[in-house]
Amino acid sequence: MSANPYSPPKAALEVHAHGEYWRDGKNVMCHPGSTLPARCVKCSEPALQPMKARKLYWHHGAWYLLVLLNVVIYVIVALIVRRKATVTYGVCSRHRNRRWLFMAIGWGGSILGLLLLVVNPVIAITVVLAAVLAGFVGARLVYPTRITKEEVRLAGCGEAFLESLELGAKAAPVARAGLGSCPNCAARLPIDAPACLKCKAVLSPGSVLAA
Repeated sequence: MSANPYSPPKAALEVHAHGEYWRDGKNVMCHPGSTLPARCVKCSEPALQPMKARKLYWHHGAWYLLVLLNVVIYVIVALIVRRKATVTYGVCSRHRNRRWLFMAIGWGGSILGLLLLVVNPVIAITVVLAAVLAGFVGARLVYPTRITKEEVRLAGCGEAFLESLELGAKAAPVARAGLGSCPNCAARLPIDAPACLKCKAVLSPGSVLAA
């Protein structure tokens, strides 16, 4: 089957999709839509393929104070004010299995706690809370501590992965002056991008709108 002459150039797109990450202390900084190196974010061993694009959500910590007022109100407000971004990263088989184990602990402990309600409500609630906390903390890989339109700050990466960025895989972020928007869908992308990652439109030189 012959290649589609109207399809966007995949190789060029991959060049622009990568190289958008760098280390900042204990955090990894990247641009929304970036793909991190194909290594486990916990131990820096080769990551399982294919790596998954994961949706991340974040809101300012001050909104948690609404929990003291009403949990339902907090949930509604959090859904409204939260910011989201997609970042692709990977894990090795060992840390994937560890994540599944803690997820099983969380679900299994919660079910056990519900069954204990008929025996001792206090113990039941304690078991449920402990299981949920252990499952949430243990199963979490990396998490955002800040999301803006241009940057995502990730915490939770292992020291080995962080050191690999500092020693050799660190890439300079795209300069603000080199960013523009797609004339078709207004997505943010480099001025010299040959195609839009979001709407897949093929772009001619000079067609990207300057910021």
